[in-house]
Order: sequence, then C-alpha cells, then structure tokens
Amino acid sequence: MKRILVTGAGGQIGSELVPLLREMKGTETVLASDIRTPRGSDLLDGPFQNLDCTDARAIGAAAVRFGADTIFHLAAILSAVGERDPRLAYEVNMGGLHAVLEVARDQELAVFVPSSIAAFGPNTPPDPAPQDTIQRPTSMYGVTKVSGELLCDYYHLRYGVDVRGVRYPGIISWKTPPGGGPPTGPSTSTTTPLAVSPTPASSPRTRSST
Repeated sequence: MKRILVTGAGGQIGSELVPLLREMKGTETVLASDIRTPRGSDLLDGPFQNLDCTDARAIGAAAVRFGADTIFHLAAILSAVGERDPRLAYEVNMGGLHAVLEVARDQELAVFVPSSIAAFGPNTPPDPAPQDTIQRPTSMYGVTKVSGELLCDYYHLRYGVDVRGVRYPGIISWKTPPGGGPPTGPSTSTTTPLAVSPTPASSPRTRSST
C-alpha cells in the first residue's frame, strides 16, 4: 500500500481518513477524490481530483495516472437520502462498488470498502451478532451493504481481487455534518477511520464491535 486513491473523500470517513493516511504515508502518496470539491477542506492540501465513483473509465484513468496500488472506496449514499431516493442509492452504492472492483481486477489493485451495521436487520441476533447470521436489512442502504459484501466475495473468489472490509457501527464524524450525504452524488459511510483494520482477503464481512 504505497499509493492510495480514495473515493468519497469529502464525506464522514474520508475527511478524517485522508489526513491520517497522508500523515502516515506522505502527502503526495494519497489522491483524494469526490464528486464535488470540498470548500476550506484540508483534503486540498494534497492531490485532489473530482471523480464520479460510478464512472469506471474515469476511476481507472485516475488510478493509472496516479500510479495507485490501492483504492479506499468510501463513496456511498447513506440511509436518509437512500430512503428518499432508493434508486439513486442503489445506482451509486452498487454501481460505484462494481466500477471500483472492475478497475481493481483490471489493474490488479487492492480494495478496502467499509460495510456497516446496516447490513444486519431487526431479526439479527444481537450483542454480539454472529459473523455469519441472518441479514435482512430494512433500508436500501443496508440492502446495498449486504449486496456489496457478496459482490466483494465474488470478485475475490472469481478473480482473486484483494478486497477487504469491516462492518462498522454508526459513528458520526465531527468534521462533516450529518444528514445522509448529498442527494446528487456520493458521500461516505457513517463511521470513523480510526478503526480501519483490514481483514483476511477471503472475508470482507467482518464487523467491528458496537
């Protein structure tokens, strides 16, 4: 993990994760991207590019130009906006993940993508929820997280893509306002980057404790 492309960098995870990665890896080794340019953000203190996460060609070209070997895919429509516009949530969350996985397959990149406690549902056994259990979410965001976990499994098993993830609890960043993300483009999942800890490549479905 020497050169990193981050999608959805202006959201709740990215706004904190990007500065941390740059501190750890060097400012010029982390390319932050988002569908819109954040105003007054420290994301602009290093490489930044406007990117639509559903545009595989644009993501692929950015990865090639930057020489990325890893993608942190953080862009997503969150629950509040997802319930107002389920079709948009599905198109961005699943279309964006598919685009990133295709780029990773083509360029042999590693991928980190956060899942969420939203992947569970009211019928999931609580405290602690098992690793493999009933997953019947009642929100479109949750549906895309379950589908995303399965899609990541498929790309690892079928193509050998090194894709990893953690199921995070719902944690709100102090840097970005709550509200479910922008209605016209990707934002990020509700969690903190301090818990980022890759799991074995064969299991992108580990959740953090809540």
